[in-house]
Amino acid sequence: MIVAILFTVAWVGGYSLLPQGLLRGANPGATGEYAGSVTREFLSLFAWNVGVSLIAIGANTFRSVNTPLGYVLQVIQAPRYGVVWGTGSLALGSGARITPSLSVLVERSGPMELTAVIAIVVATRGVMIWHQTSGPRWKEPFERVQSPRDWSLTRREWALFVGGYALLAVANYREALDIASVAG
Repeated sequence: MIVAILFTVAWVGGYSLLPQGLLRGANPGATGEYAGSVTREFLSLFAWNVGVSLIAIGANTFRSVNTPLGYVLQVIQAPRYGVVWGTGSLALGSGARITPSLSVLVERSGPMELTAVIAIVVATRGVMIWHQTSGPRWKEPFERVQSPRDWSLTRREWALFVGGYALLAVANYREALDIASVAG
């Protein structure tokens, strides 16, 4: 819920207050060039987003008090993505701003991507290695408390993990179709 609120506030704020195209080119994975086919575009998008999800899973190996670092990354990433939408800074397309509305949330693949990565991060919240037991967080050192050999996922976590990647694949295929319709 927090991520959705932050995304929405950033989207509306970016749309209303920031210059158009402000973050164009800020995403190193978004070259702005069409891959040439829907399949290649999908594979490119999916590979990029799997890489992003692996970084978030890796971040989950750090936990401060009861907060996995992967959660913090999502709280940071969602508003950035909202500003990209609000300022029309997507890699491909006309560069027009995405007008904030509920219908856009269903029509575009971005919210599905965010939801998918959140599901993956939540499913892997237990992959902790390093932990801070108390604050202040900027002073307390991390202590090694687990090894990757200690990791395990419950059936529900596996379902959420696999479902997250399935949703990510659907979102990326949908985005590849949208990009193909604009670029090629």
